[in-house]
Amino acid sequence: MPLLIISLFLMSTGLCWGQGEKSIGLDQKLINWMREHKSPVTGMPFSFEPLGTRQDVFKGVGLEYSTTGIIERTIIDQGISIYDAALWQMVLGQTGDQQDLAMALRPIEYYWEGSLNEFFNIRSGSDNQIFIYDPNHPKAVTSDLSKKGQRGFVFRIINANGQYCSTDPADGKTRYEDYPNDPRIHWEDWKPIAGENAWVVMAALHLLKHQPSAQWPSSSEFRLAQELTRAASYLQADNGGIRMAPLGTYYHLMDIPSDASEEKITQALDHRAKMFNHGYSFPHQYLKRFGSIDYQPYHTWYYEEISTENNLSWYAALRMMYQLTGQSKYLVAMGRIEDYIKSVWDPKEKVFYQGAHFKEGAWVPNKDPFAVDVQDWAIAVLGPEKIDEWFGEGTAYGIWRSTRTFSGVYGPDGLQGVGFTKENDRVSIEWTAGAILAVRKLAVYYASTHPDWSQEANHDETSMRTGVDRYYFNVRPGEAAYSYSSIRRWIPFGWFSHKVPILSLASTAWLVLIDENIDPFEL
Repeated sequence: MPLLIISLFLMSTGLCWGQGEKSIGLDQKLINWMREHKSPVTGMPFSFEPLGTRQDVFKGVGLEYSTTGIIERTIIDQGISIYDAALWQMVLGQTGDQQDLAMALRPIEYYWEGSLNEFFNIRSGSDNQIFIYDPNHPKAVTSDLSKKGQRGFVFRIINANGQYCSTDPADGKTRYEDYPNDPRIHWEDWKPIAGENAWVVMAALHLLKHQPSAQWPSSSEFRLAQELTRAASYLQADNGGIRMAPLGTYYHLMDIPSDASEEKITQALDHRAKMFNHGYSFPHQYLKRFGSIDYQPYHTWYYEEISTENNLSWYAALRMMYQLTGQSKYLVAMGRIEDYIKSVWDPKEKVFYQGAHFKEGAWVPNKDPFAVDVQDWAIAVLGPEKIDEWFGEGTAYGIWRSTRTFSGVYGPDGLQGVGFTKENDRVSIEWTAGAILAVRKLAVYYASTHPDWSQEANHDETSMRTGVDRYYFNVRPGEAAYSYSSIRRWIPFGWFSHKVPILSLASTAWLVLIDENIDPFEL
């Protein structure tokens, strides 16, 4: 969408670029918003907040009578991604305020106990659940909450209120006949994804630093980190990569055309949800056997997929575990992830592939779509030095140059930010923050050997940091937050970006961490 159209849209809704009068340094307004924008029932934060007339904003999210639209609106209204919560925990854990620290620890309590209000189990595994982490050892990872230390991942997105039934925030309806499993509008996202759980581990270990080391082994933070890391170990494939999720995780995007219009994508997703709601199953010849169980294809896709971004997250989490424990098993697991990451290097484009999928007995790199966060996080997590050691001097700089070319969004003042994939008209505020962290590390690493590259990286950092302040808004007196993105459009990794009036916890927390020079990937 052209910049002029976005600007006119903002004017028509009463919003304007940079209306928050952002100041340099720690922005107390951002901290205040993160403190206040949470569930009054559970204390869990919300991932999003609509800015402006609430109902009007939600009417711009998806089709009114659509399973896909209702689920998306419900997540925006009441959901919390455990990745977003982890960033929130890292910020509040660093303010020096004991009440903030207590708030930051609250999610750890829920994850460790395994329940949240009406959700009696937010952990995944065998024993009354479909999720199997290792078909050769199906009982190794359990959902039995009494078996602490042996349980599986936390579900990636949960209702922050811990509430099962909901209303559609666009029009207040409580029923939709084509809704999956039950016509009552209810929570419908139960995916134990590896990457988000790595962030739970990282946040827990960041918070662990606030306790005396003698108390670490018995703390919920450390035990939770150990337990989730153990579950991840059962998903580490023979190529070294950690699979995206256990068997049984529902994949709804099979054969969905990512380059189609929002309406056609929504229709395809709704049609699939309706089919499965009416008991559709793939013919027997399409089933896949793992261990002694035959699985439908939509329950195997995630298990046969490896995400590079997920593995970079786990690499950072494992490094933290190794630093705190000195146990060689974490170092070994890191080495295996390195083997995987090297296998998805694209020497022609000078970028990393988004991931790999298991096809016809082998792991095949996913050459498309291009993922911006993979490139930025590779530089930030692995470091420019390691990347250059692997692939030659200047490779880390080359990755950024390719990323900027493929996905940079430019304005009159230069580089304003980056998108999600190959695109030059959409800004992801959150992924731009990751890019800022990456170029900051490039600038330091190349300062003495390639000062011109270092200077260029410094300029990109300054330009992007200024650019994203176009998406900074006052919410209430004393509170401010950042948008999720600049345009609503399908992201080829499986979700829609949002229009500017939808504010984001991830964007806001990332930029506080950036401004405070806190690296989420390092202890």
